[in-house]
Amino acid sequence: MPTPAHCSGQSTKGTATATSPSTKPGLKPTSTAPEFSIGIRSAKLASIHSWQENVFVYDLVNSRVPGIPTDIWTGLNDLRQEGHFEWTDGSSYDYQYWDGSQPDDGIHSIPEEEDCVQIWYRHSSALRSWNDNACGRAFPFVCKIPSLALD
Repeated sequence: MPTPAHCSGQSTKGTATATSPSTKPGLKPTSTAPEFSIGIRSAKLASIHSWQENVFVYDLVNSRVPGIPTDIWTGLNDLRQEGHFEWTDGSSYDYQYWDGSQPDDGIHSIPEEEDCVQIWYRHSSALRSWNDNACGRAFPFVCKIPSLALD
């Protein structure tokens, strides 16, 4: 599971994000995704609510990972109920950018459930589109930390 040491931070519009360019075995999202605590703030895998945020999250990771663009985990999954997607941070599922025939729960691959969502890179796909994948796969990820309002 990811730990705070795997993340480095950057702030934007009311949230702080942290990335892990690591793809160490065992780094995977779950419905009870690790909660990172930094003082009184905590974070979960990133939720995405607009095209701009989708671009920011994908480009943040890929600016830190050498080589070709890489697939990255988001905090979206349908682990609790197949076909009912929810964000690990509990925020509303109000934006989506699925690729072509996705989500497909792995019907065209080795039989395994695909319950976690990645932003992927494929030459034949829309740039920064989403795919459901097996949760045990190792990809870099982004953590999202709500900012504290200062009065």
